[in-house]
Amino acid sequence: MDANSRDPLTVSIPRERKGTFKPSWKIGRILFIALVILGTTIAYFMPLFPYQLPLCLFKLMTGYPCAGCGMTRSFEAAAHGHFKEAFEWHPIGLLLFIAMWLGAIFAVYELLTNKPFDWESLLRRWGTLIAWSLFFAFLALWLLRLSYYKFGQWLPLPLKFPL
Repeated sequence: MDANSRDPLTVSIPRERKGTFKPSWKIGRILFIALVILGTTIAYFMPLFPYQLPLCLFKLMTGYPCAGCGMTRSFEAAAHGHFKEAFEWHPIGLLLFIAMWLGAIFAVYELLTNKPFDWESLLRRWGTLIAWSLFFAFLALWLLRLSYYKFGQWLPLPLKFPL
């Protein structure tokens, strides 16, 4: 092949095109706030649905609760303002519900002040620690619940049982 011929499998992609849509940080914050409101609304009205779907395939197949069993009911209780009951259904569910709403409040603050927070540097610094902490918390809670199924509730923890 000579220098002027092009390889048909090589495609050059232009670095930047004029008129390319670049989503701003404001659109992301607005979508996040909308999802938080939509998710809370669905959780609020979920008990009113005429037919409740079985949500946990793991429990249907094994008879034991999964690590996330009770999370939906936790969100439902938290959406109704029953935070003690939400903690009893799934402690991490209540934690995630509160974190979700704190994030929405922070997003509203960012939109009102027109100053985006640098979430990437925060996640680079603390993201791994947060992810592993949540993983081990889920695992510990799941093992605790499995032991309740096997041996009964042997710790004075207010967890809803059975799920």
